[in-house]
Amino acid sequence: MMTFLWILAGIFTALVAAVIGFAYWDRRTIIRKAKEEAMEEMKKEGLLRSIVQVLKDIAPDNPRLAEALKKHNLL
Repeated sequence: MMTFLWILAGIFTALVAAVIGFAYWDRRTIIRKAKEEAMEEMKKEGLLRSIVQVLKDIAPDNPRLAEALKKHNLL
């Protein structure tokens, strides 16, 4: 009877360790993916801001461009 209880305790301990290990691994994987996606989004947004800034700099010399930027509330 005691041997059976030790076996059950060992199985339970192994299952708990496996679940905690899987949760830790999964959390690390998701955080890594989220960081990569956030960095890509920041790069895209930074590029978009740069393009809009360049268009704003060119707009005073080009009335047609200035009108288009005003139409879309970018100037």
